[in-house]
Formats: sequence, structure tokens, C-alpha cells
Amino acid sequence: MIKARRTTKTGVVFLLTVITTTTLLAIYNQAVPPSHQVISIDEDDSPNFDYGHYDAANWRNLSKDKIQSLSKLGRILYLDEELPELIQTAKQFKILVWKYGSTINDRHIKRYSSENHDPFEYCSVKNCILTYDGDQLANADIVLIHLHRTTGTKDLPPNDKRSPNQIWAFMTDESPFHTFLHTKENKFIEYNGIFNWSMTYRMDSDIPVPYGRTILRPYEDPSKEFDLYKWFLSKRHDVLVAIMGSNCGSKNHRWEYVKQLQNHMSVDVYGACGTLKCMGHFRMDCPDINRYMFYLSFENSNCDEYVTEKLWWNAYAKNAIPIVMGAPKDNYTSLLPPNSFINVDDFATPRDLATYLNYLFNTPSEFRRFFRWRKHFQVLNEHGYFQSLSYHYCRVCEAMNYNKKQPKVYKDLQKFWSVDSNCYPAWDKIYD
Repeated sequence: MIKARRTTKTGVVFLLTVITTTTLLAIYNQAVPPSHQVISIDEDDSPNFDYGHYDAANWRNLSKDKIQSLSKLGRILYLDEELPELIQTAKQFKILVWKYGSTINDRHIKRYSSENHDPFEYCSVKNCILTYDGDQLANADIVLIHLHRTTGTKDLPPNDKRSPNQIWAFMTDESPFHTFLHTKENKFIEYNGIFNWSMTYRMDSDIPVPYGRTILRPYEDPSKEFDLYKWFLSKRHDVLVAIMGSNCGSKNHRWEYVKQLQNHMSVDVYGACGTLKCMGHFRMDCPDINRYMFYLSFENSNCDEYVTEKLWWNAYAKNAIPIVMGAPKDNYTSLLPPNSFINVDDFATPRDLATYLNYLFNTPSEFRRFFRWRKHFQVLNEHGYFQSLSYHYCRVCEAMNYNKKQPKVYKDLQKFWSVDSNCYPAWDKIYD
């Protein structure tokens, strides 16, 4: 747990547009205990980033077992391996989204707009065609089964029409808790021996389709130097923290955490789970949350690598510092830029987190450490929400070109993808 001295509350609204830097810092120095007094907002004692301490091919510090679990496409996306040279042939791959392709068309083709977009527009390969027509089953090279809509094995294509070399892949963007929308029980065992490939947000999937990715810049980019003072002026100072949500129940008790945090500091809640409304949710951006210093990137499940748009879009894309709850700590370390986030697991209670956030607010120079990564790393939104780019079908085409086509079947699907194998207790159950 990070301990910090309790500081004054943040309920004072500062008229920053008319206060000079000197006056502003003088106010802070009066409000903060002597041991935390601010000399300058630009003061920064954190060490410089050193590329020499990072293996550019594996800055995520993935274990050998984790690396071995990656497909060729996974190695390209997460180890920055070069794209292989493809033999110039007339081969064209047909991708069939079985039965429920239309249910995800708005996200992955229209990007929640009124226009259809080429799903391979920004792809490294373009030798694929996409179809939702089930009559094309016999001619498809890969069949995608959208598990979220699937009501059971009866929804799958008929086995007697399956081509010998055809790849069947299960697709889900949901955690194992919510993989199936229409069934109360996640009976993964029923799907054993059916699928050749997996298509999920996890990096060890045959077709990784994360909500976002972090990539290491090839060299330090001074133009990405973060203007901390400008950022500080652009953010609200009466309420520091926001969260937006429509699912007001969760397996990890995230809303119970929010309520306890609100006992110690103000937290604005947007969406169906709060009192504040916003023009956008999934389909459109919510500009109202741009002005918060911190965003609660709380997932609905504590499962391996389940890190969604709540972090990539609502926090990083809005220059907010994400406060994360969901995946295990080592997952966040391997997926996100170094020193770019705050993890609730580092605090014994919501009260301790509130104390730390108030300390940061009263010591503005401390914020700089959360933005140093921008000169060295870049984050990408790849999920299709909020009219951003979707790479789902591109990744399928890339996998068909780059991955090995050796025979493979998930005979024990629940070992790879299930609540028991990949998910963890709620935050308030760990200490019971």
C-alpha cells in the first residue's frame, strides 16, 4: 500500500485562467504539509527512461512460456517482429462470420457511423473477402463463430458440411463471465473439439484482437514532451475523478468500490449507473469526461488481460491517468506503458486511494511521472468503439496469411477460456 499524509479536500474551485503560476503554487504550498511543499510544477526527480534497460523485442518482460504461447500474428503485435515476406500468389481467403455477423456490423464495418468502411483499409494484407452469407460455408477458408450471440452448439454450422482444411475460430470480446449472452451457464465443455483457433483480446489467442495496444517507439520522440502545466489548467479541480458505466452490476464489485471511494472524495458517475448523462456511450464520444485528471478504468470482471475501452479510450485518449481494476497486476505491467497508471491493488482500502489522489493533486510536480512514457511509447485504440478504427477483420486476414496452418483443435476449451481458469475474486473478497 502506498501511504501518504492526508491532505486538504479538493472541493475548492480554482480560477486558474486568471491566476499566475507563482500565485497558484503559493496556494498549494500553503495547503500541503512542509514535507510535500511544491517548489515548481516542472520539478521532476524521476529517472529518465533508458532504452538500454529495455529489450526492445520484449520490453513487456514476457516469460518464455508466454512467448511460446503466441501465434505468429501475436509475435508481430506484441514482440514487434517484422512482417514475413509473403509469396506472391493469387490466393484469396474468404472469411465467413457465421449467422451473427450482422450484429457486429455497426461496430466493425460502420464504426458506429452511417457509412460502411473497408475493414482491410489499414491492413498489412488485403487478400481477403468478408461475407455473412451462410450459403458460402463450403467455400470459406475460415469460419468465425461469435460466441456472445450463440445460444448453443445447435447454432453452429453443420459438421457434415465442414471442409477438411477449413478453420473454425471462436470469437469473443467479453470476459469468460459474459462470453455467452443468452445462457446463464458458460458451458465451454460443450464446445470441446470444435474450434481450431481462438479470437479474443488476449495476446495468446491465435487471432489477438485487443481493445488497444501499447507499442514502443523506435526512438525517443522529443515532440511528445508532455506539457504538464497546460494539462493541469485544462482539468477540473473541484472533482478529480470520473467513471462512466451502463452495467451497474459486476462480478468484481466495482460499484461497491466507487461508493466507498465517494465517502472520501468526490467521484462523478456518468451513464445509467450515475446521475450524470452524456451524449455518447460506445457509439459516440463523451466529451464531458475530458476534463477529469483521473478516470476509473474499472472492468466488469477480474479476468486475464481483460482491459477494455474504459482504459484505452476513456483514460489514455483523454489524457487522464487511469485507475485500474480488473486484470492481474502483472497483466497491466505487460500491456500498458510503464508508470502510466494507478492500480487499486496497491491500496488496502478505497480511503487509502483517495488519500493518495489528494496528495497528487496537492503536489502537481508528482503528476509528471505518469506522462513520461509518451516520448517512448504510443497507445493505439483498435476496438471500433466511439467511431475509432476496428482491426478485427484485418487481424483475421493477417492470421490467415501469417499463422501456421498446422492441424490444431481446442480439445479442452475450458482450460484456455473459462471463469475457473482465467478469472479472480472481487477486490473485497481477497481480504476476507
